Amino acid sequence: MKATTRLSSEERKAAIVQAVRRVFADKGFHGTTTRELAKAAGVSEALLFKHFPNKEALYSAMQLSCCYAQDPALERLNALEPSTSALVAIVHFLFSRKLGNPSTRDDDQAIQMQLMFRSLMEDGEFAQLQLRQVAAYWLPRIEECLQAAIAAGDAVGRGVFPSLGAWFTHHLAVALMHYVRPARPVVEYDVPRSKLVEQAVWFTLRGLGLKEEAIKRYYNAKTLAL
Repeated sequence: MKATTRLSSEERKAAIVQAVRRVFADKGFHGTTTRELAKAAGVSEALLFKHFPNKEALYSAMQLSCCYAQDPALERLNALEPSTSALVAIVHFLFSRKLGNPSTRDDDQAIQMQLMFRSLMEDGEFAQLQLRQVAAYWLPRIEECLQAAIAAGDAVGRGVFPSLGAWFTHHLAVALMHYVRPARPVVEYDVPRSKLVEQAVWFTLRGLGLKEEAIKRYYNAKTLAL
């Protein structure tokens, strides 16, 4: 008889947090019972309470686990010096991650979208946690790269404020993701997904103030996809 592998306390807590995300996404905090959470995690309520003193503690742990999951590709972007080419790479990365081929996406993104929508309709706490990560990483990176592009003469130094441009970039990517996420997209853009990414990147870079010749010089979607 094969011995059952025992999980450490931290491993068990992580497994519970992972398992309950779908329940919270489907029913929200107030609509979910601890019995349902325990069933989803495959543990007894007693064991659930051993690791999390109450439902609030479990919900908070679930929120944090979603908000601070890191994409390994961000390490490469972090290594780039602020520049026009770095700005192009960051904007392409953001749109390609949000709009990439749906067959390559896992269930995590769908769950996080549900959690975001439910949060926006309720207290907004989960949405605020998510956007703090955006504010901590994406905003300053886009701002400093845009300033570098202006200094290099690759972008106009007037028009949209860099801080707002950074927020608008993120919001557009997320909005488009919502429209194309369902199996039957809400909006049929009548172009392949890769072309939609390219068009969105061009639109955004122009909106941020990059000159057309600079975009042509630095933006090659096939190269950035490698």
